Amino acid sequence: MDVVGLALSGLRASSAGLAVQANNVANQLSSGYKAKRVDLEAEASGGVRVSRVTEDPTPAGPAASNVDLATETVQGMGFELMYKANLKVLQAGDELMKATLDLKA
Repeated sequence: MDVVGLALSGLRASSAGLAVQANNVANQLSSGYKAKRVDLEAEASGGVRVSRVTEDPTPAGPAASNVDLATETVQGMGFELMYKANLKVLQAGDELMKATLDLKA
């Protein structure tokens, strides 16, 4: 897999993680709602993909759902960092391609 493909797989995975995290926060007051978690898996050719979305087995307790805002905040920060890192990989790949084309010119 090329640099662009690797970065795009990471961007897709982090976007999916952010979407699940945002859905959890939006449903935190929904009675009986179970928080979801994104499971990531390395691809054989390189990169990463979402293997599945699972329910968090943590009991709800006195709240309407088992969504913990502290956990969701940390999850969101992790996926944000993953997204930014993959954008940097794309940027580095672009700069490398430009430098290669300049050498050939």
